[in-house]
Amino acid sequence: METWQILWLGSYSVLVLLALSRHFVFRREVDRLTFLQPGARPFAAEEAPLVSIMVPAKDEEDSIESCLTSLLAQDYPNFEVLVVDDRSDDRTAEIVSRMAAEDSRLRLVQIQQLPEGWTGKTHALHVCRQQARGDWYLFVDADTKQHPNCLTSVMRDALEHNAGLESLLPAIEARSFWERVIQPYAGTLLVVLFPLSRVNNPSHRKYGFANGQFILLRKDVYEAIGGHEGVKQHFVEDIHLGRNVRQGGHNLRVVLGADISSVRMYSSLNQIVRGWSRILYSAVDCRPQKLWMLVAFIMLLAVTPYVTIAGCLVAMVAGYAPPFVLAMLGLGIAHEFLQLTLYARTYAITKSDRRYLLFRPLAIAGMLYILGRTIRMCRTHEVTWRGTTYDASQPQLSVTGSARPQPAVESVRIDPEPESLSAAG
Repeated sequence: METWQILWLGSYSVLVLLALSRHFVFRREVDRLTFLQPGARPFAAEEAPLVSIMVPAKDEEDSIESCLTSLLAQDYPNFEVLVVDDRSDDRTAEIVSRMAAEDSRLRLVQIQQLPEGWTGKTHALHVCRQQARGDWYLFVDADTKQHPNCLTSVMRDALEHNAGLESLLPAIEARSFWERVIQPYAGTLLVVLFPLSRVNNPSHRKYGFANGQFILLRKDVYEAIGGHEGVKQHFVEDIHLGRNVRQGGHNLRVVLGADISSVRMYSSLNQIVRGWSRILYSAVDCRPQKLWMLVAFIMLLAVTPYVTIAGCLVAMVAGYAPPFVLAMLGLGIAHEFLQLTLYARTYAITKSDRRYLLFRPLAIAGMLYILGRTIRMCRTHEVTWRGTTYDASQPQLSVTGSARPQPAVESVRIDPEPESLSAAG
């Protein structure tokens, strides 16, 4: 072999060794995580703290009933459910009102206006929390569904580990082609930004993280960190709540819960692109250099094996197959095998369909496009989500489209306060 071939082969060998190291580190981290399962020991009524479950909902008529049905079916003996209807234009409030008339544990809060400086979700939960009466707060998204033993399981784990905040990573429910292809890959990329072994380690103060689809917070911890008012301008409030909890010296815990909770985040390619752009924009605090690092990460660890294998096969078809080409082909295949087995594990954790690993090149291309779009957002500071366009270029967030910011907050509680929270009316 020529000198340049030896150097090239050596460099790629180092990259494959790095991929191998990452593979084993990831497996070790996963093995250390807690997997919550159904079957947690039930609480006696007198030992169960009151949990206020809060669900923000904007135009959620397709999912809100199944979400609330799963929440009201919890075997935990002491909870209330508050749904905050945030300026919906569909039948969300109507559906919740009908269900609230049948179960006294459920109440509806309505919001008509969005003040300056707030994102829609943070403001909705801030208003909703003012009417909550629990010692613990559980924030769940309207597109989630919970196993009947979910709340019991999470409360048992949080109390056992003295968690101030406990967040659950649910199963990913996917129905369309693009959901099955991109969603697991995007979720894995988020874990690259926030390694869970460090998130769950109190000594790593900068690695606070939480998943907004399911956040259980002790009331005193929520108040100590300033609640949602302390993260009111963030598009991904969950990560910043987690950071505030960790930096406040409170115990933070992220667990896996694919057997007790599920979520369908997005239903179309357009929603996937817009949603993950918004998530990444806020997750990196609008720092494009972090996004460029993710691009480099994907190019080196995900794109390189495809380019290597394709180049070697083209050379061999052309009749050029010296030892250098054969060695590079072997390294490329080994590299791709490591990547596939790693992502097969993440698909299993999230209960995703592993057959769609065959379309991983499309997932990679999709994530590179999303990252490019997010880098562009870091220049324009314009974020559109749920029918509202925000200008994040100034210290105080402002609304520039659709929803009109108002100085006053109007909230209406439709259902009367229940006489008993431990049983349906």
